[in-house]
Amino acid sequence: MCPYVVAMLLSALLIYLFRKRDPKPIFGVYAQPGKWYYLKYVVFACLYFYRKYTSKNKGVGTEGQAGQGMKAIADPADMDRAQLLSDHAKAFDAVFFISAKKDKEDKGIYVIAGSERRPMGMCNGLFYIGLPEKGLLCSSKLPDTVLFGAQIGEFGAEGIKIKPVEPMKKWTVSYKGPMVHQRNPNQTSNVEFEGEWVATSKYFDYDTDLYPAAVIRSIAREKWSRQYFEGLRTAHQSHYEQFGVLMCKLKIDNEAYEFSLPSFRDHSFGHKRDWSLMHRYAFHHIFLENGTSISVGVICQPSTASTMEMGVVALPNGDVLPIKWVDLKLYQHGECGSAPRDYAFNCQAGDQVYTIQVLVEHEAIHYVSDEWEARMVERFCKFLVNDVPGRGVSEFHYRHKDGRPESVAKNDPEWYRKMCHKI
Repeated sequence: MCPYVVAMLLSALLIYLFRKRDPKPIFGVYAQPGKWYYLKYVVFACLYFYRKYTSKNKGVGTEGQAGQGMKAIADPADMDRAQLLSDHAKAFDAVFFISAKKDKEDKGIYVIAGSERRPMGMCNGLFYIGLPEKGLLCSSKLPDTVLFGAQIGEFGAEGIKIKPVEPMKKWTVSYKGPMVHQRNPNQTSNVEFEGEWVATSKYFDYDTDLYPAAVIRSIAREKWSRQYFEGLRTAHQSHYEQFGVLMCKLKIDNEAYEFSLPSFRDHSFGHKRDWSLMHRYAFHHIFLENGTSISVGVICQPSTASTMEMGVVALPNGDVLPIKWVDLKLYQHGECGSAPRDYAFNCQAGDQVYTIQVLVEHEAIHYVSDEWEARMVERFCKFLVNDVPGRGVSEFHYRHKDGRPESVAKNDPEWYRKMCHKI
């Protein structure tokens, strides 16, 4: 009799599940766990850990087969340098450096440098400096980031130059050229910057080191189809991050500065980077006064994962821990295009839960790709994490559907001021 009761209950459960409707995505974008969520979680968990097992025993993945537990490149020396661009029109190879700390008067010092290599000698490049007495200085083409004349195998153009020196240990970052004062767009200064970046932590590879449950949750939440898994494969990008220190020598007109900043860098590359696939993301790079560094964020790319929680914490003792979860909901924080300027959220790494409070000090906007498909709201911030103060940068990305204007009025101060503050 008992087996018949069990069979009837199972039958009733299956009928209920088949008839039950999945919840609609929030704002039509953010998928919610559906009726088969837990089954899909188990299935993808098996696939994920099988790939990690085969990766350890057979080596690394090939193009389009990395990610979800499998490395793209085994040798760090081969990974930590300019990559050979694919033959795709949207091939890319990008590096990004973020550095920040407070000065003696509790005001922020910030440096951001980035270069995304693209085909045909083009790159998307940017350079920011924030100083208490100067405010925020922006490289002269911003908010446009399209630069020309990049040399093969080099990061940067038009005054920006970023070079690997020793794999996973040392890079150099330099800029030479005019920069615009955000406080007064009519004012420009000639800037010479030389920086040496030295690693203080081991690198964290998103292909293999993300917290497994966070990856599995993000995939199980989505609606599965053959087209979905094909998109998951073709949209894959390899990405790794590392914390360090940036030693800076800076000259602004006739004024010289020297300082050392806690710093973060990342390197991303792949067959293609299609910014039109990305809906939103919010990332935070934080340097605390107790020596802890945090990189944490949430990504919404609906074709692969409409909610992906990720990041890493580097502790003063040298431990590097993956972020387990993040409770920041993108649809509750600036979904309509205005990034929040004071807010808080929680995340966990290891056994520690971090409560992160954010207060924006400076803010600027730049656009990425030759069609301006991505609008980046760059925010230079004070942080308070579990009552420990720090500085850093918060970057909110929005899909920019308007495209690049036919004429970018670089010489119009009012236009520039509007673009720098339009949120």
